[in-house]
Amino acid sequence: MNDVTATIETLLEEAGAAHHGAFVDADGFDPEWPLWYASYLVDRLRDSAGFAGTRSELVYWLVRLNKEYGDADSAIPWPRFYAVRLAAL
Repeated sequence: MNDVTATIETLLEEAGAAHHGAFVDADGFDPEWPLWYASYLVDRLRDSAGFAGTRSELVYWLVRLNKEYGDADSAIPWPRFYAVRLAAL
């Protein structure tokens, strides 16, 4: 795993913890989670990982990766799965 992938993975883990904290009353449940995550992550990804996309593009990728992760039946933790793919953009 390269530095960019590791950075993205860390940011995703932080976003997950922050999201769960923001939605603690609902045990982390948020049907619009990609919007929340994209808002939380877009500037952090630009600053730390060189992400050049828009918030809307990040929403798209989060939704797409969520579907891919579900279909993959992967033993890899979701932040790493997402990070590898986002780093390749």
